[in-house]
Amino acid sequence: METVREEFARMPGVSNVSLSFEITNGQNGNNTRLFKKGSDSTQAGGSMILVADNQYADTYSIPLKAGTFFSPVYRPEDALHVVINEAQSKALGWKDPQDAIGKQIRAFGFNDDLTIAGVTSDFHFGAMKDKIEPLIFFNVNFYTTYRYFSFKLKSGGIENNISALQKKWSTLLPGTAFEYKFIDDALAKVYKTEIQLKKAAYTATVLAFIIVLLGIVGLISLSVQKRTKEIGIRKVLGASVSGIIQLFLKDFIWTIAIAALVACPIAYIIMQNWLNGYAYRISITSYPFILSISILAVVTTLLITAQTVKAALTNPSKSLRTE
Repeated sequence: METVREEFARMPGVSNVSLSFEITNGQNGNNTRLFKKGSDSTQAGGSMILVADNQYADTYSIPLKAGTFFSPVYRPEDALHVVINEAQSKALGWKDPQDAIGKQIRAFGFNDDLTIAGVTSDFHFGAMKDKIEPLIFFNVNFYTTYRYFSFKLKSGGIENNISALQKKWSTLLPGTAFEYKFIDDALAKVYKTEIQLKKAAYTATVLAFIIVLLGIVGLISLSVQKRTKEIGIRKVLGASVSGIIQLFLKDFIWTIAIAALVACPIAYIIMQNWLNGYAYRISITSYPFILSISILAVVTTLLITAQTVKAALTNPSKSLRTE
């Protein structure tokens, strides 16, 4: 399989290839318990297992904190080398990842001593709802189980690259099906609920905005109609067009202010409760609330101006004859 991987890696459209049992699609069922060699095994902590080759970190752009991701060229004595993430390093008592390099550990279910060759930065294997767990990479030459080739393709001409891969696959692995998926599609399944919620939120926002605009237009039209005679009297007494517009604006700006005072705290509480379900999340700032209120205020001002200018420019004699 490594020979096959090297053949794929030589293709012009391929940047990296990795052989592994897991991919970063949020699905993993293998776990073990790790402890330092010579320490009490009852102090062992849980760790997620990933089985991969020495090309996995480069293929998935996983940064290293210390050491190496196995050996650039595999040697039989490297089979018992492992790589852990930063969370696992801290769980074993090494706050500085560099201190973990070369240390030996034991794992439940394995009789051999394992030597730490590298420590990766923490990265998300699952959804943001879950905290990053300690994990350990076993070399695929030691833990000989695998089911995926992960390809990082060079940019441009992706259809041609996939077609070339399929031809190469039929040559190197005749009689086996060429089935592939993109990792972003796999991640989309992990965040399926969030993506659906996003679409629903966008739709609800558009509908709410339309309803609000229709309501504002109706209220302004009704208010202008009822106060047509008042507008005429004010015009006779010397009121300016801008003064009449300001008269209507005062009434509606107060309405917007009251609405904001009621809606913003409720929206904040709902969003904060939703975000609390995630181990890694953003902090809600005042920016989206200020932006929403500002947009509503500007749109309301434009609608009021458009509705009242016509009434304010009408001849006062016609306004005063309005029943």
